[in-house]
Amino acid sequence: MRPCSIHQWRQCDSLSITLNYYKQGMHFFTPALNNCGATGDGVTCPTEFPLIYYTVALLWKVLGYHEYIFRLLDTIIGFAGLYALFRLTKELIQDGAWALMVSLLLFTSPIFAVYTNNFIPDTSALSIAIIAWYFFVRYYKTKRLFFFNLSVLFFLLAGLIKITALLSFVPLIIIFIWELLKKNKIPEAKIFINPVKQGVSIFLLVLIVSAWVVYSANYRNSHNAGFFLTIQHPIWEFDLHAIHDTIDKLYYVLLPQYFYKPFIFFILALFLILLINYKKMNHFYYWLILLVFAGCIFYIMLWFSNFRVHDYYLINVLIFIPTTLLSLLVFLKERYYALFNSSLLKIAFALILGWNIYYCAVQTNVRYFPKTPFIANTFILSQDEINFWNWFHENYQNRTKALETITPYLRSLGISRDDKVISIPDQSPDITLYLMDQKGFSDFGSSGGLDNSNEIKEFIHAGTKYLIISEPSMLNDDWLKPYLKNKIGSYQNVTIYNLRNLD
Repeated sequence: MRPCSIHQWRQCDSLSITLNYYKQGMHFFTPALNNCGATGDGVTCPTEFPLIYYTVALLWKVLGYHEYIFRLLDTIIGFAGLYALFRLTKELIQDGAWALMVSLLLFTSPIFAVYTNNFIPDTSALSIAIIAWYFFVRYYKTKRLFFFNLSVLFFLLAGLIKITALLSFVPLIIIFIWELLKKNKIPEAKIFINPVKQGVSIFLLVLIVSAWVVYSANYRNSHNAGFFLTIQHPIWEFDLHAIHDTIDKLYYVLLPQYFYKPFIFFILALFLILLINYKKMNHFYYWLILLVFAGCIFYIMLWFSNFRVHDYYLINVLIFIPTTLLSLLVFLKERYYALFNSSLLKIAFALILGWNIYYCAVQTNVRYFPKTPFIANTFILSQDEINFWNWFHENYQNRTKALETITPYLRSLGISRDDKVISIPDQSPDITLYLMDQKGFSDFGSSGGLDNSNEIKEFIHAGTKYLIISEPSMLNDDWLKPYLKNKIGSYQNVTIYNLRNLD
């Protein structure tokens, strides 16, 4: 499938960067979008290091331009992360059944399942962070610095791709500093056996990630490219009404995409049980889960405004689930082995896992196929939710779907890829422009939509040659009529106009 369903905006941004690498030259440090932006060249820089985009573009150079290659690479990375979670769990507790259930459980998060087979890099960053944890566990068990350095390398890749993937690495830095400074050192309890070499590795990771953040910010600012959300809007910037409204949307809309809500409360209850039993716990696991939880809360508070609609911002917060479960299983094995090894407990957890699989299947299918009997007969979703998704897909079908296949027709009209167009209506930078593989402009940046002829004049002065309209009802708008004199083609619900030689 082409990029579709919820957050198609961000999917098309990722694909647009990749496509422009592929078609405009493999210049790693100068990524660009189809949307030409304020400077007219589309040059921009995402917050994430464009390693995945560049890799996919290289694969397209060899195998041809196929979006499924992008999906396949992300899926391979996602399943590598799940396999690493299985292996590290087995390393820690020596129980294959628990290891299998813990790794499968992560895959029952709707946002993990949806975005793993997608074009948004967050699940890849999380999965690479889990691979880093596997190598850290190998180091933890063997005390070989080789595994520690591999762990830092994978944390570095995860942090470059998405800095929030370091939510579980920051606790390691804090534990490292605490262990370095504490006076009464117990050699057999030390986590970090060579503070100098390991400190250098940690410092290099922080330095490289910081350097990329500074570079990308300066690059965006120098090109006046505000396509990506890079500025934090923390909770303390909002009034009580806005805070309540955002929390309401986070709880009722976004959390169901994170996990089944009763299961979230179940995990929080297990977390509290571990905190209460801190005297019986291994101190490393205690501080790890406490700091990961604190980091997740601080992250949500820092990027508070984005938790009204952006469910994929919760992907890296998923690390809280396996770290809590693993800490609990280690605790049970060390203190209550009979309960840990109980077949009844494993069966009960398997039933919870089975329910979460069904829940995830419903939440995933409704994003793509809301009219199937599977969705119509479920009791998980309200009728209002099903109606919303039906409207969402029908609206896309009637307005944007035709643009997925329009490119050959545009070329038959003599419109080249580099001929700048105005594509309306489209509040995103790149959905319609990417689907058409066309350079140009959209409604992005115009509050409420492009409804000002002066803006069109500015686009024309910037070299725009064509106007593409995918909403037929807009053809009756008075402000547009001066630009509808030279119709040169139509494709399903889309009409195309030449903007040159207008009075």
